[in-house]
Amino acid sequence: MHQHLIKIATAARSFLEPVWVEWHKARGGPVPPIHSQYTCGRSSLFIVRALRHEGIAGTWRSGVPRHSENGPDLGPLGFHGKDRWEGHAWVEAGGYILDITADQFGASPVIVVPVGDERYSPGDLDTALPVHIANRIKAVDAIWPLWLACHDQAMGR
Repeated sequence: MHQHLIKIATAARSFLEPVWVEWHKARGGPVPPIHSQYTCGRSSLFIVRALRHEGIAGTWRSGVPRHSENGPDLGPLGFHGKDRWEGHAWVEAGGYILDITADQFGASPVIVVPVGDERYSPGDLDTALPVHIANRIKAVDAIWPLWLACHDQAMGR
């Protein structure tokens, strides 16, 4: 299972790398040097769908650290990168965490580790506004047919 999840996560990241640039351009802002930055929610939703297409149940997870007005994190929620907790989204499937956007925090571009890895701490709910959740779904819906065409052809389907 672990190797299969790595294969799916790596394929998804390769597919999404040029998509991230387009997502940044569509928002009208500059394209950040690390293209995965600000894409974890959409990318994780995409991975959940890619897993489902392979017959694997995946769960979208996220965490946003709580900050005090005058001080440091009150977390721990999200992803712990370098020296602090960061708001982040990832996927859990088959007892593993799959993360293809943690490189925005200085981590590896593809992470597949057992659930319980101390760098991850999920919150209880998705804290995004409903409009952002809907936009996340629309973004994944828009690229899904291209993934199916590319991925299924590569898999000989």
